Amino acid sequence: MRRHPTTSHWQFPAADRPPLAGGARRVNLRELVARPERFEHHLTVVARVGDAQLEIATASEPLYFAHRNVSDEYAVAMATGDPLVDAMPMLTLISDFDTGADVARYKHRVHDLVLHPYGFLHWPGRLRPPYAPMAFAPGMRRCGWSLVACTSVPREPVERPLGASATRAGGPKRYGAADVPLAQFDLMSESERIVGRVGDAALSLRVEPDAFAPPRGGYAVVVDGEPPWCGGDLIYVPPGEAVAARGVRRALVFDSGGADAQPPPASWEAVPPEPFAPYEDAPPGSLPVDVDGVVCDSGPDGTVWVRAGGGAAARAPRYWLARMLYRIALHGYALGYVETYGGVYYDDRAGDHRIGVRGGGEVVVADVQRAVDRLYRAVAPPGYVERVA
Repeated sequence: MRRHPTTSHWQFPAADRPPLAGGARRVNLRELVARPERFEHHLTVVARVGDAQLEIATASEPLYFAHRNVSDEYAVAMATGDPLVDAMPMLTLISDFDTGADVARYKHRVHDLVLHPYGFLHWPGRLRPPYAPMAFAPGMRRCGWSLVACTSVPREPVERPLGASATRAGGPKRYGAADVPLAQFDLMSESERIVGRVGDAALSLRVEPDAFAPPRGGYAVVVDGEPPWCGGDLIYVPPGEAVAARGVRRALVFDSGGADAQPPPASWEAVPPEPFAPYEDAPPGSLPVDVDGVVCDSGPDGTVWVRAGGGAAARAPRYWLARMLYRIALHGYALGYVETYGGVYYDDRAGDHRIGVRGGGEVVVADVQRAVDRLYRAVAPPGYVERVA
């Protein structure tokens, strides 16, 4: 089986496992994010329950932007089986949306479930100036992967558990008097309980379960288990059915009392198609460029000046701006709000597509695919590629 080169040190389940009984289905999420044609930082939906969903993404670089999602969002860095990757400490910053000022942070590790609270920006792995891209020797790039739970439509937060596991007492921290809801739960030490809620769906930690049998169907993600189970197994349990879980030590169950679990999406079988050709597969653009009032021109030291709607200009790193633009397209131009270094942002929360500069101007883009494609090809620096190896 061909896998992405950045996953060459991962551990995967045996290829000859028998299928589950009845209408239940199983896929290993490590296998999905290791497919060679996937792109990094592409939140791919792998499960739906009502308007809530589970997503997966892989990364060998820090996230390229701050994100304000349309709901609360839970994220957990999952184990890969690569000891080097799984031992990496992580830092996620939480910022006030209006001012951009940091109001909290998480210091977290693999198997820590953290809440990215609605209404705030979250930015895992934000760099410090000069925001230089990471350099890897040939064959040395490795990646991790994450599981995310959120909703597909705007939803206000519901009552959900907050706080931190005893083993993670120093993980979440508020700055000053900021009133920020935080949650950080160590899935390897917590007792069995609900650890998160998004919309009408709940995330429940199960410890050594006998079976998975959510009444209206649901999904279970194996966090830790012994063969034939493997970390990262995702099990679809149809309504009214049960799946024996002997050998599973810890798992997250994703279900709802208000909606049946939907059958597995097409992403189980194939990587979602490209929105348009990545930079390396089509002719590059050039600077300066003016796309519907978004004007970009060359800046010093690998940066680009960006001005929107005649407002004040911001200087953004070309590499990270290009990364953000392609992710906007990968996600179907439906990300909520994202903002990269320098304050350049994209916002689709009002139902249209806005590109702007924090503290500067903003334009509404009519043909968003055309605009993002042109800007992407113009700002990406020479030698830039999406298919990292």
